[in-house]
Amino acid sequence: AAQFETLEDRAVEEVDRNWRRIFSSINRVPSGGELQSNLGGEDYMLVDSFTLADELTFEPSNPNSIRNCISTARENARQVRHVLGKEMWSNLNAAYMNFKIARIENFWNNQPRKFYLGTGATVSTLSGIMENSMYRDHGWYFTQLGRFVERLQTIASLLDAQIEVYPTDSDYSDSDWYSLLNICEARLAYSRLHSLAYQPDTIINFLVSDPHLSHSIRYALTYVVNALDSVTEIGGRLNVQLLQQQVDSLVKQVDGDWPNRIDGDSTARSSLQKIHQSSRQLNDDIGLTFFHYSIESAL
Repeated sequence: AAQFETLEDRAVEEVDRNWRRIFSSINRVPSGGELQSNLGGEDYMLVDSFTLADELTFEPSNPNSIRNCISTARENARQVRHVLGKEMWSNLNAAYMNFKIARIENFWNNQPRKFYLGTGATVSTLSGIMENSMYRDHGWYFTQLGRFVERLQTIASLLDAQIEVYPTDSDYSDSDWYSLLNICEARLAYSRLHSLAYQPDTIINFLVSDPHLSHSIRYALTYVVNALDSVTEIGGRLNVQLLQQQVDSLVKQVDGDWPNRIDGDSTARSSLQKIHQSSRQLNDDIGLTFFHYSIESAL
């Protein structure tokens, strides 16, 4: 939705850079090949935008496409439907059925931004139903663990891509960084705590280290720590101590390196990439520890 806001009234150079930010943040090359800047005019950029939006929304070969994510979520929910509430299943199934028949050409010329805002609202509704209806047992804590480990990966990768596309020491416009705050649902909090001046270093530090911002790396780490402690108390496995050490290392890195950081972009990107890689490893190790372990290790 943020990218379609850019399409409405921004220069083609900004549209181009924002597409690069998106694809860099998910580490994906479009199925048609490497992104090529098409700055010759708005008509070309709109054609490119149609293709790239389709890639992110409906492309079957893209595991991160919205359709594939909803399909996977629905299949996972189907397997545990007997413990899901009716409202949760109904909303998720409705989202799946809508995306099953949707095609980008059906809405591209008729308020595409509205379509993506509606999709975001559907995800928020599902999250709200889960928040209000799930019993706080191991299922809830594993849900929180997965949610915030994924957020660690997503925010670290997005910030790395932002600095790659919009270096903090180069000329910039407020919109370059305003859009990042909007994506992270942090614009109002930033304006209240800092100012209406969008300073790149301040924004990056805010999105990494602020413990009260719901889409910051530090906030996500707090929930990962709490969820991991809770699933361990409920019935953790023997090598869960290794997971706790990994999380403690991430906490120390953020608390030690980031508040009021004044290093250059290369240091910041290196640290963000390390956070991203560590959180991906943490995700894999959680799976091996709690779900994919061998019978021998359990015994």
